[in-house]
Amino acid sequence: MTDDKEIFSSSAAVYNLLYQDRDTSGEAHWIGEELRRHGVPETGRILELGTGTGRHARLLADQGFAVTGVEPSSDMLEKALEHPRVTYLQGDGQTIRLDTPFDAVISLFHVVSYQTSLAAAHAFFATASAHLEAGGVFAFDVWYSPAVHALKPEERIVSREDAALQVTRHARPTENVADSLVDVHFSYEVTDKSRGVTEEFSEVHSMRHFSSTEIALLSEAHGLEITDSQEFMSGAKPSRDTWGVWFVARKV
Repeated sequence: MTDDKEIFSSSAAVYNLLYQDRDTSGEAHWIGEELRRHGVPETGRILELGTGTGRHARLLADQGFAVTGVEPSSDMLEKALEHPRVTYLQGDGQTIRLDTPFDAVISLFHVVSYQTSLAAAHAFFATASAHLEAGGVFAFDVWYSPAVHALKPEERIVSREDAALQVTRHARPTENVADSLVDVHFSYEVTDKSRGVTEEFSEVHSMRHFSSTEIALLSEAHGLEITDSQEFMSGAKPSRDTWGVWFVARKV
C-alpha cells in the first residue's frame, strides 16, 4: 500500500488551497442524499476511511450525521477543522478496528484506489465490513478500469494562490498496465509571498483502478453485496467515459 503518512507529509500544507475550487459542498450534499436513499438514518453514524483534512466529514456532519474520520496522515489531520459532530482518529483503513458499529462506511476521493495490492484491497474491505451490521452500507468511489484504458492518464498542471501562498502542481502519470496501476508523479512549487521564498518538492501517488467485477468479488469476499454503481455525482451508467465510479455495497 502507498504510505499516505509519507506522501502527504509535504503536500498537506497546501492541500486545501489546491482543492479550494472543488465543489466539496455539492459533493457532500449528493453523498448525503445517496446515503439516505440507501437507508442510512438522517442522524446516522458514518465512518469515513481516509478523511484527509475533513472537508467532506464536516459538511456531512452539518447535515446531521455523526462522523468518525480516520486518516493515516498526521500532517493532514493537523489541517482538519473541528466540528461538534466529527471525531478524528489517526489510523490505517486496512487495520483499524473500533468497538462501535456504524450505519455507513464511506471512502471518498478515490481512497480505495490507493489500496494498490490485492492484499491491501482485501484488508480495506474487511475493515469496512467489520464496522457494519447487517443492512449497513459501504459507499466509495474508485478509478474505473474501462475509462482509464480508454481515456488514458494525462499530464496536468494546477496553479492556485491565496494571500499567503502561490502553488503550482505538475502531475505526470506513468502506467503499469499488468497490475492495473498508475503512478502519478507530482512536482510542487510553493512560493511564500511574504518572504519571496519558493520551495520545491515531489511525491509519487500510486493508484489502482478497478473493474466492476473486481469490486463485486472484493465485496462478496467480505460479506458485502453491490447494490448500486454509477458515475460519481452525475448518476451516469459506468462506461468507458466514467473515470470515477461510485459503488454502494450492503452488508449481508
